[in-house]
Amino acid sequence: MDVPMLKAFVLCENIIDNPATSDQKDLHGAGLSRLVCVDPLPLKLSFWVFVQSSDQKETGEARLALTRADSGRRYFFRPVTVRHNDSVQATVFCIRLYDCVFPERGIYFLELWYDNEWVVDQRLELI
Repeated sequence: MDVPMLKAFVLCENIIDNPATSDQKDLHGAGLSRLVCVDPLPLKLSFWVFVQSSDQKETGEARLALTRADSGRRYFFRPVTVRHNDSVQATVFCIRLYDCVFPERGIYFLELWYDNEWVVDQRLELI
């Protein structure tokens, strides 16, 4: 199976279209790696994931998963169909995780899966 060429995987507080050019996104709070917990738990938080990748196939399925570091328990989110208009040019897609549930404080990993294959993960700490 061919794995897509990943160019970027960035967690952000917010993503908006750049007003100067429609081809670019402004990533607010890029590099998100710590989330502040306000009791009570479980806690619902919303944030964005910016992904830039290319693939030889015309379409693929991207899926995010939140995994607890201590137990390995994985919570999958809905799959997203990604359409690649050009196999050479990178495709940008942004996914908002709305009301993502964190059951307790600790270390988590947000994973990117593509066509049911693990691609990359980003560490998240709920403090």
